[in-house]
Amino acid sequence: MASAATCSCAGVPLLASIDTSASQEGDFFINYSTEYHQISDLVRGSEDIPDETGRDRNSFSQVLSASYAFSDRWSVSALVSHVEHNRTIGTGFFGKETTSGMGDSVVLVRYLPLYRTPFSRHELSLGLGARIATGDDSFGSGFVVSEDMQPSTGASASILWSSYSYAFNQAATLQLNASASYTDNAENDRQYTFGNETSITLGLAQTVGTRFSWSAGLRLRETDADQRFGFDIPNTGGQWLDFVPAVQFSVGDALKLGLFGRVPLDRDLEGALQFTTSYSYGLSLTYGF
Repeated sequence: MASAATCSCAGVPLLASIDTSASQEGDFFINYSTEYHQISDLVRGSEDIPDETGRDRNSFSQVLSASYAFSDRWSVSALVSHVEHNRTIGTGFFGKETTSGMGDSVVLVRYLPLYRTPFSRHELSLGLGARIATGDDSFGSGFVVSEDMQPSTGASASILWSSYSYAFNQAATLQLNASASYTDNAENDRQYTFGNETSITLGLAQTVGTRFSWSAGLRLRETDADQRFGFDIPNTGGQWLDFVPAVQFSVGDALKLGLFGRVPLDRDLEGALQFTTSYSYGLSLTYGF
C-alpha cells in the first residue's frame, strides 16, 4: 500500500529562497543559498505511518538570487535555481533514481506603500511576480520520470506576494514580521498541473549587537490537489504547519552568513498516504553593494 503513495512535498520552495533585501534606493544584494530537504515521512491525514518499503527521498537545491531597489518604493528581485532529486526504494541498485538540472526561475516586482522612517515603525510591501520554467521537465532515459522528480515544473505560474513588519523600537532591532503569498500554477506540456499554493508566515526577528541576528516563525502552507488532464490526482494536496528558525552573522560590512531550517509541526494531507517533509536545513550567503 505504501508504494502507491505519491509525494506532495514542494521540495524546492523557491519563493522562500528569493532575496528581498533591497528596500532603499540604490540597494543591490546578491544571495546564494543551498538547502537539503529530507522527504521520507509517510503520512495518512495527520497520522505518521511506519514505512516498510525502505524508501528514502531527498532533494538538494541551489539558488542564486538578486534584489535591486530603483527607489524607496520600487524594487525587483529575481532568482535562478539548480535542483537534484534522489530517491531510493529498497536496497537494490535498480531501486535508486537521481535527477538533476536547472530548475525554475522567479521574477518579483515589489512596491512599498509604507516604509520605515524616523516617524513610522511600519513597513508594507506588495509584490507581483512570475515563475518561469527555465529548466528540464522531461528528465529520464528511455522513460520520463514522474513530475515530483523533475528539476523543473515545466510550467509557468503567477505569484501574488505581500510582507508586513513592525519595529518594536526606533532602532528596529526587534521586529514582528508577516508575509503571505499565492501561486497560481499553469499546466505543463504533459497536461500536469501542480496544485495552487497559499503560504502564510508569522514570526519575530531580532538583531543582537552589530553582527548577529536571529528569526523564528511559523509557516502555514496549503496546496490544492495536483491534476492530470484536469482531474485531481489522489494523494496530493493538503496543509502543512512548519517551524522556520534562522540565524545570521555579519562578516564585515557587506557579507552575511546565514543558517536556516524547517521542522514540521503538523500536517493534514489529502488521500490515503503521502510521503512528505521530514526536515530541511540550509546555508545562505548575502552580499550587499
